[in-house]
Amino acid sequence: MDKALVASAVAEELFATEAAVEDALAQAVRLMRRMVDARRELGLPAKAGDLALQRVSAAVNALGEAQKEIVRAHGELEGMKGELGLRGIGFGPLLKPMAEASDDQPVD
Repeated sequence: MDKALVASAVAEELFATEAAVEDALAQAVRLMRRMVDARRELGLPAKAGDLALQRVSAAVNALGEAQKEIVRAHGELEGMKGELGLRGIGFGPLLKPMAEASDDQPVD
């Protein structure tokens, strides 16, 4: 069993999972925005579709929590490298550079 090969495969899946969660979060936010825009375009009252918006909002919150947890898992995996003698394997930085400046708030 090649520890480095196995760790690299885990890192690949980790990166894919991080990207998938971020993509899902972004998509859910776009859906929410489109729902509000559609309500306005159709001239519907502010209460129209409220329950559906609440459910999408709950999904956005859940995806935000999922994002925090996968980042925490990333940190845990990064910490395991030393225990496994794999200091040379990179799981990548927890805080990745962003294309645009934003509030770089560390995750709890």
